[in-house]
Amino acid sequence: MIKHYLAGLALACCTTLAIAAEPSPAYTRCMEGASSTLAMGECLKAETQVQDQRLNRVYKQLMGKLAADQQKSLRDVQRKWLVYRDGNCQFHRKASGGTMAQLEGGTCLMDMTRERAAELERVMEP
Repeated sequence: MIKHYLAGLALACCTTLAIAAEPSPAYTRCMEGASSTLAMGECLKAETQVQDQRLNRVYKQLMGKLAADQQKSLRDVQRKWLVYRDGNCQFHRKASGGTMAQLEGGTCLMDMTRERAAELERVMEP
């Protein structure tokens, strides 16, 4: 019985996390209509900008709710996360090579930004 409960709880948790980290409907429509890697790259850039604005908004909201020592901690970890994200996505760009390099790097940047925004949103939830 406990095993089934824990499995259900894990599924509910992961489903909630997956929903929170979904790309915007505009991105989905853009990618469905994209007929070239250049067009897909433009979709990625636009969605990354949307997710970056979301991340900045939730970061500021969270900073407003934290005590001074927690603000410092979040600022420090966010700076480290940005360095990691950029380095990780640069690795993906270089590792894939060819015409897919820009899409790989762009997808990485978009996904990691979206996931970080969702993560900080979860921290803000009561």
